[in-house]
Amino acid sequence: MGASASLFRKGKYVTEKDLDIIIDIFTEMGFYSSNKVDMSSGERVCLSVSFFNDEWVRKWDEDELDSLDDNDHIIIYFYPNVEIELGEYIPSMGEEVPDYLNFEDISGRGRLLLEFLHRYFKLFPEDVFMEMHFYTKDDIDKLYAKVPWNETWMYEDPKTF
Repeated sequence: MGASASLFRKGKYVTEKDLDIIIDIFTEMGFYSSNKVDMSSGERVCLSVSFFNDEWVRKWDEDELDSLDDNDHIIIYFYPNVEIELGEYIPSMGEEVPDYLNFEDISGRGRLLLEFLHRYFKLFPEDVFMEMHFYTKDDIDKLYAKVPWNETWMYEDPKTF
C-alpha cells in the first residue's frame, strides 16, 4: 500500500450529502462507483467507495492486469462527523481540523487527483488537501494551469509551483 492523502474542512461536520457530491464529481470525470461500503467500527463511522473508469474495466475483463493504469481507479474513505482530536493543524485555517476524506494509495494517481481536486475546489474553495504538504484551491489552480505538469506534484512543496 502506498501513500495516502486527505481532505480537511474547517468549522462544519460533513455528511453523506458531501460524499454524494464527491461521487458526482468522479461520475462527471467518467468514473463509476461501487456501493458505499460501511466500514464503521465502534463509534467511528467510515464509508468506503471504489471508483474505476471504462479503461480499467476493459483491461480487467480482458485479463490485462499488468497494464492497469493507476489513474483509472482509486478508493476513498469518508468519515462524517469526525471528532477534532483526530485532526491536523492546518496553517491556512489557523487551527486543528479533522480530515474527513482519505484517498488510499495515491502513488501513480497524480493526473486523476489533480482533475478531481480542480473540480472539487470549485465547490469547496476553503478546504485543504494534504499528502506531504498542504494544498489550497490556489495551489491546485496554479498547478492545473501549468502545462506540462509533473505526475508526482502531490509530493512537491506548493511554494515551488
